Amino acid sequence: MSETNKIKLFKEDTENVLVRGLNSMTKACDALSKQNERLNEDIAKLKAKVSRLQDRVLIEAEEEE
Repeated sequence: MSETNKIKLFKEDTENVLVRGLNSMTKACDALSKQNERLNEDIAKLKAKVSRLQDRVLIEAEEEE
């Protein structure tokens, strides 16, 4: 094998490096977007639960009076 072929094996094309990096960043962004959606759903559920518990506390407080 010639010297230029050996060097070419270990030196990646700049465009390929950038494309791989962009693909990785896209996957990471998609994963974070999905996680954010799930967290927002969890927040909505927790807010509803807090509201129900507050109502229950108020009702129990009124019953004790």
